[in-house]
Amino acid sequence: NLFFESIVKEDRSLLNFIDADYTFVNEALAKHYGIDGIVGPEFQRVTVDPNERGGLLGQASVLTVTSLPTRTSPVIRGLWVLENMLDSAPPPPPPDVPPLDDAKVEATATLRQKLEAHRANPSCASCHDRMDPLGFGLENYDAIGAWRAEDNKQPVDSSGVLPDGQTFAGPGELKQVLLARKTDFTRCLT
Repeated sequence: NLFFESIVKEDRSLLNFIDADYTFVNEALAKHYGIDGIVGPEFQRVTVDPNERGGLLGQASVLTVTSLPTRTSPVIRGLWVLENMLDSAPPPPPPDVPPLDDAKVEATATLRQKLEAHRANPSCASCHDRMDPLGFGLENYDAIGAWRAEDNKQPVDSSGVLPDGQTFAGPGELKQVLLARKTDFTRCLT
């Protein structure tokens, strides 16, 4: 990966994995990200807004593998952040915990509203209260990492409240939360 290689070869801070102001794109990926002026199949380094595309959490590769085939997954994304950026994986779910039951929530509900109904079960809430807010911070990205402002024809709510009461709104502020916990992040990488 060119991004990883650039951090190593340029002796950049490990914190660039969270908030780098650049990424690498070819023409197809640039179009996907909404970046103009890139032509051809070769990957080129481009400057990006670190609040939107910088670091691993803005890369379509990470956002796609932390989604389900047809929609985003704040749960999977939040778990990925806990495990890979905060070295704080929750325990595995108990065997009797039911999956998210979409039928119990209105069809027009956002994914956030559906997950809130799931967290009403106390056995689910113990882990989901830690995972889901981190994943909600990435809801401005669709299942394949394209930026979006709506989910199910409603505005995306990418805010979160962590168990310690810290709040954030959107991927940029989520990255600031992660940077503030840099000790956990750097321990995870070493």
